[in-house]
Amino acid sequence: MATPPVYNKGDEVYVFYRMGKRCSPQRKYLAVLDQRHGAYRPRIGMSDGWVPARVVAVEGEGVKVEYRWKYFFTQRGHMADPESGWTEWYPIRDVRKQAGTGLAPAGLEPQLTLITFRWGGINEVIAPGQWGETGSSVSDIFIDSFVDSAVVPRLGNNFEVWTVYVEDHSDMVKMASTAHLIFGPNHPARRAPHVGAMYHLYPTSFEENCIPSKETGQDGGAALVDQKSFFTMQKAMERAGIPTRFPHPSGLYELLASKRWTYMMSTTPHLRVPPTIAVPRMLVEQSCAEAAKMALASLNAVKQQQAKLRNEPAPKESITKGVAKLGFSWEALDVKFWENESGLDSALHNLTQTIEISDELTGQPHDLESIIVQEYCKHDLEVRLYYVEGKLEATIYTKFCKIKDNLEFGDFHEAFVQSEAAKNWMGGDYAALEHGEKQCREIAEHWLVWVQGLICEMPPAIRFDFFCGRSDKAGEATVWTLEICELGFSMLGEKELPYKVFAAMCRSCLREKPDGTSSSALQAAGAEKPAAKAAAGSEKKKKKQAAPDRQADEVDSVDTAASSARPNELTVKVAMGPGVTKDQEKCSGQYTLVPHADANGFPVWVNSRGDRFLYHGNDEHWYVGDEEEQDMNFDCDQGYIRHEGSGSLLPHQLTGAWERGEDWTPDSNIWISVDGTPPSIESRAPRKSSKGKGKGKNGTKGFGKGSP
Repeated sequence: MATPPVYNKGDEVYVFYRMGKRCSPQRKYLAVLDQRHGAYRPRIGMSDGWVPARVVAVEGEGVKVEYRWKYFFTQRGHMADPESGWTEWYPIRDVRKQAGTGLAPAGLEPQLTLITFRWGGINEVIAPGQWGETGSSVSDIFIDSFVDSAVVPRLGNNFEVWTVYVEDHSDMVKMASTAHLIFGPNHPARRAPHVGAMYHLYPTSFEENCIPSKETGQDGGAALVDQKSFFTMQKAMERAGIPTRFPHPSGLYELLASKRWTYMMSTTPHLRVPPTIAVPRMLVEQSCAEAAKMALASLNAVKQQQAKLRNEPAPKESITKGVAKLGFSWEALDVKFWENESGLDSALHNLTQTIEISDELTGQPHDLESIIVQEYCKHDLEVRLYYVEGKLEATIYTKFCKIKDNLEFGDFHEAFVQSEAAKNWMGGDYAALEHGEKQCREIAEHWLVWVQGLICEMPPAIRFDFFCGRSDKAGEATVWTLEICELGFSMLGEKELPYKVFAAMCRSCLREKPDGTSSSALQAAGAEKPAAKAAAGSEKKKKKQAAPDRQADEVDSVDTAASSARPNELTVKVAMGPGVTKDQEKCSGQYTLVPHADANGFPVWVNSRGDRFLYHGNDEHWYVGDEEEQDMNFDCDQGYIRHEGSGSLLPHQLTGAWERGEDWTPDSNIWISVDGTPPSIESRAPRKSSKGKGKGKNGTKGFGKGSP
């Protein structure tokens, strides 16, 4: 077992500072390069990374330090007093014994740097409950969830996060004109081999601080920013050589957020976009009534052309129902239902002139050049398909069950099971829903190729929403593409999905393919391969592990067991039963191979949540443990379940029963396989408990994260 470094009072060190973990939600401090970076807007600093400190005391596995960096500022411009004598405890794993005066240890090159653009206004972001435990995409909760569940398990402390706080368009205008200067090649953030920008803001066409924005949600329109300034800033960052890693490159993001794709792709028959047009703002400003008449004529022309392109009979009736909507609008707002020409006239007036909000009339101060008008397609429900790295990972069924008095859609419901959705909203016609879903999946495949053609790669994740309704014939359905939702979409409380999305986002940041291998394009260009790291990327060495600064091609030459046979994915199953604790049962799930990592000479797999690890202990046993073992770099012999190793065999190749802690009880209801199929009962037969004194965890006596 590696000997931890010894610290003494007065030692000069660096500690891994994390703003979201060390500060109160109301007063978060950035470590800024210069006092002016914290005093003037936009305020820019490091929110996660190594900062200089001095040891004040040592006790057990903890080191008490005082910070030696002078410039800590909040998003409001408050400065921490460098002479306050403030001290904090850090675990040894977050301390480096190294002297220095810079904001990062000399010679340290983090594997990944993220530059996050966050809301810095006075009104705080409040994420609606439907976003789930990871929060909305503009919240610090979302950012921290991504880092905690995806980045830390991969890289440990070998990353940095820099934050740019945005209050209004002036911050973005400044950044747009100086991005190549501020974040040029010599900025500390650029020393990492992988650098990416993440934009946690909502671009909108409404003027800042107007009533329609302030009345949005419960947080006074927090994170709503001027869309023109936003995209000018994003494009300037991309021109400076900093790629967008969230949500999408500027071209695709602007196309999706503006919703322009709806009328651009309406006459592409196989994409099944409802008849859609753009009504120029100039026509609406001249006369809403005349604009409505012209819009209806154009909408019917598109519908006629759709039928012609699909070799269908020409529509016998004109369009009488539809929706009018605004681009750069969020969370199903600014969508108006209309009937007949008079209803469209009113909808255009509401979206461009005056509208009633909270029982008062207000203007509509936005700068959109057109209003989107679309036929209302008859349907029974919506089908939301969630794709992660081009693979369908979740399907959720939703429905707005009524049109409110203000002609907006309300009474939102959701279902996670197909049979429940068919029963509730399709009259129990399960075959029709299955038929509709099949069409949705086929259309989504077309859209995925379309998206890939716009950015030359598969996005980490994207969501496609479809209308699905029963046809005249039983067992059949008609579907329409309703929405394409950018990365950062609501996952409606789906428990497993966020961690799959976050893992894909992390792979994208590291320029890896879904299977964890490096991008061939990067390899062809001679790009640096990721440094060899433990599963968590921790800087501590562990048995049989290459030094942290060795390159991946060097690691590949290390004689690790069964290197050519290691599967990319494994399924672990711990069935509930007598004596099985909840924490042991949580070991169940899909596990993904961690690239360039080994534990005591064997590969490591991590589950989709990022809180369980399948590793080879230092006592020749395979274990499933959690962050406790990760923090020890797997140089240990403990976990929730285990199995005695056998030479170079990997977990799915072992025979005999696995054992569960605390007393290592053999349990034939525990198994591991490649394809999710349980091994034969004979191969899982209980046997005499294996030798070894590894520490067993059951989650009920203070061991691990699941302890009470």
